[in-house]
Amino acid sequence: MTLGDVWPRLRPLCRRLALLGWAASAVGMAAGLAVAIASGTRLSPLMTTFQTVSVAAMAIAVVSFATAATLQPRRTPREQERRNLELDPGAAFPATVQSLLLGSLALLAGAVAFACAGLMLRSGPSVQSVAFCQVFLLGAAASGFTFMLFTKVVPRRGRN
Repeated sequence: MTLGDVWPRLRPLCRRLALLGWAASAVGMAAGLAVAIASGTRLSPLMTTFQTVSVAAMAIAVVSFATAATLQPRRTPREQERRNLELDPGAAFPATVQSLLLGSLALLAGAVAFACAGLMLRSGPSVQSVAFCQVFLLGAAASGFTFMLFTKVVPRRGRN
């Protein structure tokens, strides 16, 4: 099962919110990378604007994904009953959905690494380490919330 197979199962509102979240994530990551790569030791007014855009995009992405995951109902009891007969309840989610969770954990580890590196500097966290933390946190949030959204509609697969 691919994510393309899951997409139609999401409510139209949840699909729009997920698209908004992914778009905000892309904008936030681009702005954060611009700050991390193009800024010097101090932020210029343009880089300060990019930093603000990155933070705002992170907030928009998290709110839209959280709302979509909250509004998307789980499978109906009748569907769940039928699938429980077909599938092993302890089985894993399809690989495409599991990869979202693993990606989220990897990106979260990257954010922690940049945060620790920034805290070890004598002068404190640099502009670059903060920006890279934002980029990694935004990626982790997008992957994690996408995982939450899709796990509500994707059946677990049986063990072979």
